[in-house]
Amino acid sequence: MIQGFPRKRSEQPNGAPQRQAVQEVLVADVLFGSPNKNCAGAGICRVTAPVAQEMSTEGRWGCHRAVALVRVLSPTAIAFHFVIQSMCRKAVRQYFTADHFLVESPFEFQPDYWAQGSCVRIKPGLYPVVRSGDYLMVAFQYGNGIWE
Repeated sequence: MIQGFPRKRSEQPNGAPQRQAVQEVLVADVLFGSPNKNCAGAGICRVTAPVAQEMSTEGRWGCHRAVALVRVLSPTAIAFHFVIQSMCRKAVRQYFTADHFLVESPFEFQPDYWAQGSCVRIKPGLYPVVRSGDYLMVAFQYGNGIWE
């Protein structure tokens, strides 16, 4: 489930996608895990946005959480730019193993977040991780409504 509202940003941090372009970017708190396993396992269990909480004194959100910049790449792909500094080393090793990110079960975004009003579900699968500067980027495939 996703909660919150999108934000438009004209300038994004170094290493973020298309820094010069104005595009809709969601700054989100991501809880790792499978929604079908009560947030255990691998994948994305919950996304909360906008990020309104303060980071802990250690600069971490906990070992099963991360801050991510989220944006739609195409009608079938969405990118999560996970902020490395928001994760503990254990989370990086556990969820981004061998430069891949596993999604065990579908993750569904609330329809009221997206402009088109349709349901967006990230498909299960093994996705490549692209490392760049301060981010681990994963481009997820998604479907609208009923699975293809």
